[in-house]
This record gives sequence, C-alpha cells and structure tokens, in this order.
Amino acid sequence: MAIKPGNLGSKVDPLPIPTAFANSMAAAIEAELNALLIADGLPALDIDNTPESRDRRRLFAAIARGVVRHLHDNLDAIKVQRLDASQVSPTMTVEGL
Repeated sequence: MAIKPGNLGSKVDPLPIPTAFANSMAAAIEAELNALLIADGLPALDIDNTPESRDRRRLFAAIARGVVRHLHDNLDAIKVQRLDASQVSPTMTVEGL
C-alpha cells in the first residue's frame, strides 16, 4: 500500500471529490476539518469541485505533500523498534509525488 498525499485533479472533474484527491492524506485533513467545524456547531464544508473547494484542497494537498516528502527524505530519522527490541529500517512507497 502506498501513501497517497493527494492532488487536485481536473477543474472539470464532475465528481465532488476528484479521484486524485479521494482516499488521500489531504482528503483525511479535509474530513477532520469538517468534523471539527460540525462539532463546534459551525456549517459543514461544501464537498464539491468548485473553485472555493479547490482553493481549500490546494492547501490541504500542499500540507500533505510536504509532510510526506519530508518523511520520505528523512527516513533515517525514523527508528522502528519491534517488541523483541530488534530494529527495523522503515521504507515508504509514495503515490503521486
């Protein structure tokens, strides 16, 4: 399974969530923002492919892509230790960076 940071897809994509954005880290960020807004009694985000939604998603995709790129470029800083105390070298497969 690859980590999918997310991308915007086409401006004319008829889907409310473009395929390049769906099931990505950026989409998860958008969903969490929506949940926090609703929890505070604020209006939910419009889930569509309007210019306003694309502007918001551009920010989320940039954040997700930056986080994934940083983790990918610094894998040696991540140490994974198993319960038996042996060390594992992490690997990362990234979709669409």
